[in-house]
Amino acid sequence: MTASPAFMKNWKYLLYIAIVFRIAECPARAADSTPTIVIGDAAQKNSALVTSIARNGTLAKNLDAMGTVTAEVGHVVRIHPAGSGKVLNIAVVPGQHVQKGETLLTYQDHSLHLVRLEMTRAQAALTTAQAASQNAASAFHRGHELEGTTVAAGETKRRLAVFQAARDDVIARQADVDTLKHQLEEEYNSVTESDKAQTDPLDETSSIIAPTTAEVQSVFVGVADDISPATELMGLTDMSSVWIVSDILPQDAAQVVQGDEQTTELSSDAGTILLRSKITSVGDMADPATGLVRVISTVPNPDGNLHPGMFLNTHLPTREKTTGIIVPESAVTEINGASTVFVPVGPNRFRPQEVHVGATGNGQKVITSGLSVGERIVTQGAFALKAVMLVSDMNYGD
Repeated sequence: MTASPAFMKNWKYLLYIAIVFRIAECPARAADSTPTIVIGDAAQKNSALVTSIARNGTLAKNLDAMGTVTAEVGHVVRIHPAGSGKVLNIAVVPGQHVQKGETLLTYQDHSLHLVRLEMTRAQAALTTAQAASQNAASAFHRGHELEGTTVAAGETKRRLAVFQAARDDVIARQADVDTLKHQLEEEYNSVTESDKAQTDPLDETSSIIAPTTAEVQSVFVGVADDISPATELMGLTDMSSVWIVSDILPQDAAQVVQGDEQTTELSSDAGTILLRSKITSVGDMADPATGLVRVISTVPNPDGNLHPGMFLNTHLPTREKTTGIIVPESAVTEINGASTVFVPVGPNRFRPQEVHVGATGNGQKVITSGLSVGERIVTQGAFALKAVMLVSDMNYGD
């Protein structure tokens, strides 16, 4: 097996620190079999060495499982067009991240063209009706003023009826325009569609846009395809938070508590990141196909590092608890196959001490023996002390 460059670099740095401080300080070898490591203030600072007092506590036993990243059901958006037409261009591919309002697809919208023609006719009819209403109003007012002289009373009533009919026609034509206007503004311009990119009012191109920041999960159409409001164009998923689904045996599921904190391992260039999330659902029944019970945890995903289909190692806390001295995982290191912590025994001096670990979980370990409550131990930087110790052993071995 070949070590990674980052690993080799870290080891070379730690070995360098160990050799420098062993040469500079030349600590005497203890008379007994337990060595004492000496490391100066500068080396402790470079190693970010921290000591803490050991305290009692209780740690839940973890159940290790394989988790799958899944989009939340309520975060999936199925996009359909408002009109009927033909696809002109598809601007995205599955797996692509898109921002709210970003164009996903454009299509030649025949329905939009027809609605705009109807709007043109409706506006012309409204203009004609308004002119007729104005003429009828003028005729009625003139007749009313001349009634009993040059205009008979019956003619005035007739002109009033014409004016009222013309006014009702204006109201009807205005309703037609308002209906079409609402259709254009609400149906053909919504959170998923827009025609405002076109400056030509007779242009029949519509754009399908992203309703929110999301990830494109699937595209169901191609260029030149005929589409209608019944056509599902694509599926988008809001990935600001995701589900991590772990399938476990029914007897194990009985030990998992809804609401407890789950830990998930995510590998990155900087190393393994531990994601902590609350268990939101523990299934009551096993899947007939697999015989397993589903455990769901909701995890924030603001940076979009989690994608549907990813497999991750998950650690589910159970009802089984272990009581003992609780220390961070970083406090315990393996030396010659034994779990070991480092105890301060004087200024810049540390002694390795073998301990027994009862349980591990959530970045912590339970020490069941080898350590007493109230003892001070190194909780961060133990790896650097181990490197110094190993170099010392090699030097004395020579």
